[in-house]
Amino acid sequence: MSRYSPLRFRVFDACRLRYRYQYLDRIPARLRVQDTAGSLVHRVLCDFFSKLAPEERSEERLIRMFEEGWEALSPRYRRMKGVDRLREDSIKQLKVFAAEHDISAAPLLVEPYFQVEIAPGVTLFGRVDRIDEEEDGSLHVIDYKTGSHPDEVDVGQLRLYAIMAEESLGKPVSRISFWHLDDGLVWTARLTDEDKRRTRSDLLAAVERMNATNEFPASIGPHCGHCPYLYACAERTEIQRRREAEGW
Repeated sequence: MSRYSPLRFRVFDACRLRYRYQYLDRIPARLRVQDTAGSLVHRVLCDFFSKLAPEERSEERLIRMFEEGWEALSPRYRRMKGVDRLREDSIKQLKVFAAEHDISAAPLLVEPYFQVEIAPGVTLFGRVDRIDEEEDGSLHVIDYKTGSHPDEVDVGQLRLYAIMAEESLGKPVSRISFWHLDDGLVWTARLTDEDKRRTRSDLLAAVERMNATNEFPASIGPHCGHCPYLYACAERTEIQRRREAEGW
């Protein structure tokens, strides 16, 4: 395979068995109910900034757009166990967003799709939540996070987005950020030329490892609980035993 996404690199590092299921065996994923709610929040934020003029934006309009999107979901989904809590959590996230961020801002791009050739035969592709333009003309890559805070920041994901943005738009990316929607906290960092050089080098090294590997062991841990391939996993019994013994 010659096309690589930030998610693919992340999955390869997290669990080789899931990598095999997802990218080699092409087993269908089983999404969680919260994935649908999270996708709706992302879509509403995209439409909020791309379709409304600044003077039309307000917290009330943002929530109304979500409610309209929620009503458009299938009745079967809206009857599923736990979705009422997801709806409440999503509305809370959007209210936090409206309170903590400038809703009159003019992003340069929202949800742009990029596809760039990093090296002969190696194409990097993906969709970025948002790109703002800094005062000096450089770019700020932003990723919205609807889930809980991870133990470690996946800075590699943002750096890959930055490479795609620079290659596609012809402008340097100087800043990368995760905006956590559950509590409004922001993780942000400056991006140097050395960071970008190292990211390209690491990307090509990871591609070589992917193409050379023929062993796909499972990495069992708390992340297994929300894996979309758990239903088909050969380690389901051991995962259940570990969950009960370790309390995750």
